[in-house]
Amino acid sequence: MKNLFSAMLLTGLAGAATTARAQSTVEFGPRLGLNVSTVKESGTPDPGSGFSQETKSIVGVQVGATLNVGINDNFSFQPSLIYSRKGAEFIGKSDFPFNPAYKTSIEATATPKIGYLELPLNFVYTFGGHDGFQVFAGPYVAMGVSGEGSAKATINTNDPDLQMALGGMTSFPATLKVEFGDKQNDNANNNNTSTNPGTLTATITVKRFDAGLNAGIGYRVGPFQAQLGYGLGLVNFTPKDTNGNDTGAKSYNRVFQLSANYFFGGK
Repeated sequence: MKNLFSAMLLTGLAGAATTARAQSTVEFGPRLGLNVSTVKESGTPDPGSGFSQETKSIVGVQVGATLNVGINDNFSFQPSLIYSRKGAEFIGKSDFPFNPAYKTSIEATATPKIGYLELPLNFVYTFGGHDGFQVFAGPYVAMGVSGEGSAKATINTNDPDLQMALGGMTSFPATLKVEFGDKQNDNANNNNTSTNPGTLTATITVKRFDAGLNAGIGYRVGPFQAQLGYGLGLVNFTPKDTNGNDTGAKSYNRVFQLSANYFFGGK
């Protein structure tokens, strides 16, 4: 995957340089935007009856720069280099038979936020020539460079003994650490290593590299460009277990992206 990232980076730069020598329309400018991301999962073990799980989208930012290289009056090649934050909120609910005479349930949430250094390589068609409505598509590769998040467990019960044991507490927050690796860390569990003695720390492991396809629509007026796209992750970022065995679980990034560019240069 590391070789693929390097190869696509070199291909994008070489293609942009070759086209730039042949054309006079070369522009460069900042790119800012928002992500609405989630994670598509499959192959996770069935936890059994009494358990439910859902995944919600979260909002992240993207910031970087884009090179616009005109190929002809309508087509252009737009490689970008951006920092893009993705992730999701995972919510699990389960009945807990602590005492069959009472009702107890547990709800756990985890919200990992992963920062990627991403290289989209988009080909853009503008119907009006330089300005107007656009469609675009292309591949992307990405490398995880940062990760953080939050987690929380909430216990609801009418069991007086359990309520007393909990000391009146029903919510237990945790700091979520994200590490990168090809297999799960042996210590990737809840522990009390947080700098705050009252807060637990949970650690999750994800694979560092991602790749997929982008497609969408846009509009350009003068040096301004706005685009709405969808990113389809094609690389499973769930690592192997601590013994290096495939767990069968698969996780893929899915993200809606709204971005804006301002280009300098050109004819």
